[in-house]
Amino acid sequence: NLLLSAGKFLAGLLTSSVAISADAVNNLSDASSSIITLLGFRLAARPADDEHPYGHGRTEYLSGLAVSVMILLIGAELAKTSIQILSPEPITTGMVSILILAASILVKFWMAAFNRHVGRLIRSATLEATAADSRNDVISTGAVLIATLLQMQFGWNLDGYMGLAVAAFILWSGWGLVKDSIAPLLGQTPDPELVRHIADVTLS
Repeated sequence: NLLLSAGKFLAGLLTSSVAISADAVNNLSDASSSIITLLGFRLAARPADDEHPYGHGRTEYLSGLAVSVMILLIGAELAKTSIQILSPEPITTGMVSILILAASILVKFWMAAFNRHVGRLIRSATLEATAADSRNDVISTGAVLIATLLQMQFGWNLDGYMGLAVAAFILWSGWGLVKDSIAPLLGQTPDPELVRHIADVTLS
């Protein structure tokens, strides 16, 4: 994420594109989300003690909630930036920025698939949220790439409009992740498959 952010900052400087620079900030925030995820796993793995007889497992849900809130903040900031550049200054396009954006999409697509696989494997809400964030990055960077190609081909500067559409999607996805993170903290109906498994073990 740090490498992707650095590459996009470079592309943003070369093209004077606010949308690409905003996408760089998005990747920088993803690095922060990764740190929160690591801390969440570290704290959740602590054994039970006198003050927490059931362990610290729910800390992982709190870190997932933190990542989800960060996604909402990123979406809101992207929407604000997009509104400010609905009538932007002309940008300069080039193959360097296109290659950086295309490479970012491929890397983020792999990260989304990897985090989703591991998240489902260990039933981690935090990694599921991280996977969704990577998927959002694929969509948002794809939108920026399309806007860049249209600018190059036809001279259409759609940075602001494309950014608003992406921001709306990110906000919708982030709100869903917030609800998914809060549900296990408040208490929810047990997983039917888990209930059946416990019953089978008890009977046997």
